[in-house]
Amino acid sequence: MIKVLHIDDDRDHYELTKAQLAKLSDDIVLERSDSSQTAMIALKDEVYDCILTDDQLPKNDGIELLKTLREDGNFIPFVVLSKLRKEEDKNFREKAYADDELNVAVNYFHFDTLNYWIHRLVDKYRQFLQADKLKRDLFQSSPEKMEELQEAMKTLTKREVEILNMIGIGKSNKDIAEELSISYWTVKNHVNNLFTKLGIHTRAEAIHFAISMKLTE
Repeated sequence: MIKVLHIDDDRDHYELTKAQLAKLSDDIVLERSDSSQTAMIALKDEVYDCILTDDQLPKNDGIELLKTLREDGNFIPFVVLSKLRKEEDKNFREKAYADDELNVAVNYFHFDTLNYWIHRLVDKYRQFLQADKLKRDLFQSSPEKMEELQEAMKTLTKREVEILNMIGIGKSNKDIAEELSISYWTVKNHVNNLFTKLGIHTRAEAIHFAISMKLTE
């Protein structure tokens, strides 16, 4: 299963994309966010395999999210829907968004091409995650960064450490709430607080951090 976070302020376009991809593949699941702000909230709550965004969002909203994630060292596959008319324009746009192998620009309404690239980038990303390189490169966990995170760990409460450990073994906020007998919204507050203290932005990054700190295997 491939879980895709689709950032689009036009629900009709999202529904069309979802329907067309469903015709082409039975393993892609789309969920919608209407802005990069709501996408960042979603990335705290869930782990996604790919992000799909429209380059026509106000203030280049989706593109700014790509830049933010890449600056944080997060290499989740990123597909940008764009009006590409010429090959040189396509090459320029791809270079402008981010110089890595896990993002691509695809023409609007070219659903066969979109389906192909989602599968190709996610396959490459999963291979990357399985490699030892993950420990060195995925979230740019340099010795200095890890030292900062270790210091930040000291600011976490006992409950926040407990929840971070549960995130590290793949539990959802709902799972955590049920296991700890607390409300879902209380869990969300704890997650937001520990993310802020650690300076991390996504659930995938929290999982990697928990493993790196040997909180979990």
